[in-house]
Amino acid sequence: MNAALCSLLVSTAAHADVLTGTRTITLGNAQGERIVIGQVTFTPEADGTSRFKVVLDAKLEEYFLAMRPFRCLTGPTQRLCNFPVEREVPRVSETDLVPLEMALMFMRTEPAALHINPFNGVYYRMKVAGGRIEGVAHDVDMDPFIVPDSVPVERRTRPLRDEDLSVGDPRSHWLPQILIE
Repeated sequence: MNAALCSLLVSTAAHADVLTGTRTITLGNAQGERIVIGQVTFTPEADGTSRFKVVLDAKLEEYFLAMRPFRCLTGPTQRLCNFPVEREVPRVSETDLVPLEMALMFMRTEPAALHINPFNGVYYRMKVAGGRIEGVAHDVDMDPFIVPDSVPVERRTRPLRDEDLSVGDPRSHWLPQILIE
């Protein structure tokens, strides 16, 4: 077998393994802070996709904000509250991680805030890279998820478009990176 073919097979196998088994979910920043927030278990399907299940770590405390419970991680400058959206089967592929991205959406607040602001949504746009999944925080208005009737019917399952996301300024995000490995 030639070297190019071997390299392609190894690369393909490494990428396929990313969506298999239990992986750790870590949030981080450029200062080197890394916080494990949970695990995701991938179960491969016959069609090349994988079903997934996210389990958040116990360090994400429950807070009752905006008249509903949230699992939140509080740091010195910010509180991140998980806002999972499950509008479709939890199934992903190497080229379509949107259901996982939506399961790991957050809203950010001040550490002692009692309210949340839907304009402070955090959406980690993810990709498979180097045998893991990595992503960067994007700012997003959570209104399409909070008030689904505000979105056209044909977009209610996946209401976000590229133009709805803007790369988050790393200075305004406590943990702007996500790694799943």
